[in-house]
Amino acid sequence: MMFLIVAKLIHIASAILFIGCIYFRTFILPRARFALDSAQFEAMENALSPRIRSIGKINNTFLLLSGLFLAYAYFEPTNALLHLKMTLGLIVIAMFFAAPLIMHRFMGEKKQKIKTIYHHSMFAFMVAIVILSQIMFTL
Repeated sequence: MMFLIVAKLIHIASAILFIGCIYFRTFILPRARFALDSAQFEAMENALSPRIRSIGKINNTFLLLSGLFLAYAYFEPTNALLHLKMTLGLIVIAMFFAAPLIMHRFMGEKKQKIKTIYHHSMFAFMVAIVILSQIMFTL
């Protein structure tokens, strides 16, 4: 029972950190583009991105492992919302870990557009996951 509570706390804390990072990357950081010239913005983005990704790799590993444990603990074959939440969660984690491979293929303005779409998609999936987590055991 204690391990289950610890897993829930790790899962919630790592989800909050991940959602916060994606929120910052999606809605806050792009606004700095208006205040800085393009070289300054690129320098700032290049300085922040490796640190964010390194923290994200550790955080998302904890998020994935605790999520898999909780899915095992609460698994119900008839709970379609849980299955949808798990699928969306795995998609978001896969998107995070696949991002460098995908972004490596693009350059210039096209890369920025793909990043914007990518981050907005991840954020939308995350909001859906939070909503599903709140309603899946109440129905």
